[in-house]
Amino acid sequence: MLLYSSIRNFVAGRSLSTVARVQCVAQRTARSRRNVANRYRNFTSSSSRYRFISEELSHVTGPTEPPLSSHTIGSLVEETAKNYGHLNAVISMHQNVELTYSELDRLSSIVATNLAEKYGIKKNDRVSVCAGNIWEYPVLQIGLAKLGAIMIPLNPAFTHGQFHAGMEGSGSKVLIIQSHLHRGRRKPARDMEPLIQEILSKKNSPDIEAIFVIPPTSSTPEGNAIKGDALSKLSAKHTSEFKFHRGTIPFSNLLEDITPKEYDTDCQDTINMQFTSGTTSAPKITSLSHYNLVNNGRFIGNRMGLSATQSHHPTGQDHMCIPVPMFHCFGLVLSNLCAWSTGSCLVYPSDAFDPIASLTSVRKYSCTTLHGVPTMFAAQLDLNDGQQRGYEYLRTGIAAGSSVPIEIMKRLSQELHLNELTICYGMTETAPVSFMSHPNDSAERRCTTVGTIMPHTEAKIVRPGDDTLTPLPIGEKGEIVVAGYLLMKEYYRDASKTAEAIAVDADGKRWMKTGDEGQIDKEGFLTVTGRIKDLIIRGGENIHPLEIENALFTHDAVLQASVVGVPDKKYGEAICAFIVLDHTHKKDPPSIREIQEFVTERLGHYMAPKYVHYVDDFPKTASGKIRKVDLKQTAIELM
Repeated sequence: MLLYSSIRNFVAGRSLSTVARVQCVAQRTARSRRNVANRYRNFTSSSSRYRFISEELSHVTGPTEPPLSSHTIGSLVEETAKNYGHLNAVISMHQNVELTYSELDRLSSIVATNLAEKYGIKKNDRVSVCAGNIWEYPVLQIGLAKLGAIMIPLNPAFTHGQFHAGMEGSGSKVLIIQSHLHRGRRKPARDMEPLIQEILSKKNSPDIEAIFVIPPTSSTPEGNAIKGDALSKLSAKHTSEFKFHRGTIPFSNLLEDITPKEYDTDCQDTINMQFTSGTTSAPKITSLSHYNLVNNGRFIGNRMGLSATQSHHPTGQDHMCIPVPMFHCFGLVLSNLCAWSTGSCLVYPSDAFDPIASLTSVRKYSCTTLHGVPTMFAAQLDLNDGQQRGYEYLRTGIAAGSSVPIEIMKRLSQELHLNELTICYGMTETAPVSFMSHPNDSAERRCTTVGTIMPHTEAKIVRPGDDTLTPLPIGEKGEIVVAGYLLMKEYYRDASKTAEAIAVDADGKRWMKTGDEGQIDKEGFLTVTGRIKDLIIRGGENIHPLEIENALFTHDAVLQASVVGVPDKKYGEAICAFIVLDHTHKKDPPSIREIQEFVTERLGHYMAPKYVHYVDDFPKTASGKIRKVDLKQTAIELM
């Protein structure tokens, strides 16, 4: 309806041909929206969404259709290239590069063959990759998968110590790294030369045998896009202009023309060793297979109703704006593999998250989906300043990492037309998504729950610490445990942590203990009430920070909020709220008393924060999740 309203205003006084063109766009948009809805309904009829094992217990299992796939990442991309080779697979706006599926398939095969034949990299060798959202990343992700080498994505924000620990802990043999890593809007790029020198000295990372360096790329956003064969020439040009440290290898060497070879890979092979987010503890290394990742990406794309030919994008192909980082499962699976499973096009706005670049890319490429965590969406809305033009093609996307406050959901719908934004729940250890909302779920459902169980997945709500994994009654809160194809193999080289996290029931089925508290209602929707470790116990009463955060989000002055518990002599723990103010209220913030009374009116006095701190930003993981462990330490120091 918003689209038709804007069109009526637009066509006044225009020529007949202009009116006809606009009407054509509107009709095509409406028609393709119906196609998406029909395709979605065919896939997810209400009877196939979930099944309760018992009518009274919180134990659900997902649909068994479509069947699980035995594709590897390489064979998946090859099949998509056969079907949609002429369509764009990747657009990197900040590099002004476009790759079709045929080109992506060919370049990844060349990279795999060069790594194997020229540099001796073989199956199961571990390769660390540290880069931003650049076209080289998906080429590497697929190329390593085709070779059977195991990719270890490294966080560009790691300290030198974390880099060395990550490479040594994963047993990495090779490092592929950008020479300069961007850190977001208005932040200087990080020069990685000092780290490279440390690695070459062999003092801290003795097992690294080769370092491939991706030099800075010249951005030419206003010129014609660079495509296909021109990429190798461009990469060689950048190589000739960059001074490489002795002992490193230019990334362009991996793009040199060579007859591609095929390598022996299996869907059960470990292909990705992914670091966990580390929001409440030190990151661990998960071992994930093609089977885990490919199927998870497929089911996500299917539930969103993505398509290579039937979306309401002018070309018929869904275009996905991806500001989330590549080193995280949000980028690798919910974005890349989701796109490659459906023939959609990935759009990378910038190296690292930049809210302005994200919105610009949506308008420039008529993106139909937008991914992010709530803090990203809040930043985009804050800078968008209510503008609605240019977002007419946006329909859906994914919000993950934490719940989306109702006020942000309303603005995303009104300003960005994200009426079918989906919510995902999961963890790195489950490849990652186990629950997901449907595009046609109500806004209230999508703000208060994380949807229903995914295909070929099983979940229970159990009492924390209950080794029998007996499901609790429907509606009762407990720990979320998950089983199915999506479970990781192990925490690499950490048998004790693996045993703590994965329980085996009497039938031999493996269950991932998520550490999250939640409840399942009678319709199968899961509500996540918080991390069990984040619960605040005040005077013997369990208080869920999420409830207070959601209440704070409804205050006009609050842009973001996070709540933690701090030690208290009288009650054991007290409530502390950290608030990022909306830019219109920074000069005249509400008083602490006003915030306390605001929460008291909505939730009761016992839920009102004892302490309130205004901050410019929160400490976050590189995927955008708030690090509550750091906030808690800050709160204690401020006391």
